[in-house]
Amino acid sequence: MNKKNRNFQNGLLVGISATVVVMAVVFLAGAFFLIPKLSESRNAESLPAPETSAALTLEQKLQEIDAYIDGTYIFDVDKEQMINGLLAGYVDGLGDPYSVYYTEQELEEVLQSANGTYYGIGILAGQMQEGQIKIVNVFSNSPAQEVGMQKDDWIVGVNGTSTDGMDLSQVVAQIKGAEGSDVTVQIYRERTRETLDFVVERREVSVDTVEYRMLEDGIGYLYLMQFDDVSLEQMKNALADLTSQGMKGLILDLRDNPGGLLTSVVDIADLFLPECNIFYMEDKAGNRVDYDSTAEQYYTGPMTVLVNENSASAAEVLSGTLKDHQRAKLVGTTTFGKGIVQTFYELSDGSGIKLTTAHYFTPNGTDIHGTGIKLDVEVKWIEDGERDVQLEKAQEVLRQEVGQQME
Repeated sequence: MNKKNRNFQNGLLVGISATVVVMAVVFLAGAFFLIPKLSESRNAESLPAPETSAALTLEQKLQEIDAYIDGTYIFDVDKEQMINGLLAGYVDGLGDPYSVYYTEQELEEVLQSANGTYYGIGILAGQMQEGQIKIVNVFSNSPAQEVGMQKDDWIVGVNGTSTDGMDLSQVVAQIKGAEGSDVTVQIYRERTRETLDFVVERREVSVDTVEYRMLEDGIGYLYLMQFDDVSLEQMKNALADLTSQGMKGLILDLRDNPGGLLTSVVDIADLFLPECNIFYMEDKAGNRVDYDSTAEQYYTGPMTVLVNENSASAAEVLSGTLKDHQRAKLVGTTTFGKGIVQTFYELSDGSGIKLTTAHYFTPNGTDIHGTGIKLDVEVKWIEDGERDVQLEKAQEVLRQEVGQQME
């Protein structure tokens, strides 16, 4: 296979400055620095002569840095690691937390199929706008739950390595591993201002991405955790079961859903919509790609959708299209605001990059990136173990919709 031409369309719809005037020796932040005069900083036998111009090419600057390292640096040097760091920093210079460089091994790991079954610890994580990784769900009876990891913990390290600068795919790839092996996950718990280390056994985690139940007054409740390969069939089974129980209206809960596969959200949106546009994307050149539903609508009854600030990417596609087509009212808090799409490209040596390559728009042409989706009914979350005020409001709104259809 010609690796250079292979690319992957991803549906995953992340100083101290000092002025030294006189002193030649300074202490700063616990470090000890020697600052020689510029004329003394070169060793004529091992280091390059100064350039006549301050404008150096990239190659010249790297050669000059290498000369200093080779001539003066006292520790062992791993040139491959340095080059990988250079390439990662180059892409990071775009200032986009979703555009990332991957080594060959990292690329293979992050491109593993999201099939709902893996050897991991049983968490669902999301990448915030600033790049930090947040746990948005801890699965029941999972290794993570057993050791005490919690929703809203921030992942700050894996196996002693800081996750600063890593994107979500890289962090997840670090956490996954061989069945029965241990991984040490360091988290920051904002509520208690603690940094904690958890040693967690990797086990096979079968993810049920859908949970559902019947509420009172014939209202069905369906929670979709994420958009995986397994989600479509789980959604169909849940809807069929709720319908057989006499469901009059549906609450679709997309709170804390960080997104997932593009193909999955298109298929799931098709369950609730007649033939119409689901969303569309535009690339750098303005080329437009439309994703449409078919005429085979699976569920036609009234709906209300629950969303919050952690509903992102594919979750925003689904909630946005249901709102634009007036299939559902949105209840909760403003969504995350990730209206961009990334593409994986494999380079000729097996390494790769992930780049933000397109904006996506709701059917009405709304670009939600950085702003999120406006709600029909805003209800803030209240920390109360006995009540879910957002769900209560969604039930109230849906009862009105059901009543109007029955009149």
